[in-house]
Amino acid sequence: MGCVTVVLPALDEARHLERCVRSLLADPWPRDQLEILVVDGGSTDGTVEIAERLAKEFPFLRVLHNPKRLQAAAFNLALAAADPRADIIVRCDVHAEYPPGFLSRAVAALERSGAGLAGYGDAPKAEGCFQRAVAFVQNTRLGVGGALYRLGGISKYVDHAKHGAFRRRVVEAVGGYDERFSHNEDSELSLRLWQAGHKVWLDADLTVGYYPRATPQALAKQYWLYGRGRAMTVLKHRILPQPRQVAPVALLFTELLALAAAPLLPQAMLLFIAYAAALCGIGLWGALQKRSLCVLAAPVALAIMHHAWGAGFLARLIEGGPPEPRRAVAQAAIRS
Repeated sequence: MGCVTVVLPALDEARHLERCVRSLLADPWPRDQLEILVVDGGSTDGTVEIAERLAKEFPFLRVLHNPKRLQAAAFNLALAAADPRADIIVRCDVHAEYPPGFLSRAVAALERSGAGLAGYGDAPKAEGCFQRAVAFVQNTRLGVGGALYRLGGISKYVDHAKHGAFRRRVVEAVGGYDERFSHNEDSELSLRLWQAGHKVWLDADLTVGYYPRATPQALAKQYWLYGRGRAMTVLKHRILPQPRQVAPVALLFTELLALAAAPLLPQAMLLFIAYAAALCGIGLWGALQKRSLCVLAAPVALAIMHHAWGAGFLARLIEGGPPEPRRAVAQAAIRS
């Protein structure tokens, strides 16, 4: 077994940090071959104090401070500070809860696949009512399109994996994350890995429990920034977005055309009725499937995700030009 460094970017994660760390440690990986780096972006809610308390309990855990605040910068900072023995860097999400043996299985998946990155999928979990609705829709194609890491149960080479286990030499060779990206930095890095001749593997055995946003406002901000991040990738690499990424923008344009046509053609408003009926149908089906009245809020979650992502993507595309300045990105990403 080689040395592994786990990177945990954090910003105001007092609610999730300890649960995340302890779930990662439910693994037989030798402690003298393990390093956990909590990279804090300026938390004010006690995250640093919790991390420092955990560092006293687990000597292989260190706390780093990230003045740039962004997750991309946190990863690069940890990459530079990681134990020289570490050949594998595992990028994890503090909002997640990891199954027993996750680290060992992540390393095994990386070795077995021969990829530069072995990514994991999300299995959304929930504590509050609206969060249950979001967790449900994030497991449907209408909620995430064809994002395989959200749909689960799939092992294959993919164009993009959210996070996972990296070969250190590979991620260093392509320059790590682009620190100008507050969101979609993982997809943009996956693209550069492929361009450099390295594969990206999604492993069904690495699915982890992820806690989605718990309020409509937080969900809207998250998906607005997701849309902007994807548009930045399109602008940077001069590529065409995938059909599932065009769909939310097409929805916005279609709705605007329907509103403009409505004074002369009232039937155009049927578009909104059909869209609402489709979302309500999904919410009703989900509530029956999950046996939860909370899932009846799924139409609200879906509408927020579609419109916020589409608006963010369109707004950033209209702005055009190169990726955003670092300061502007950092301000937009704070507590997104």
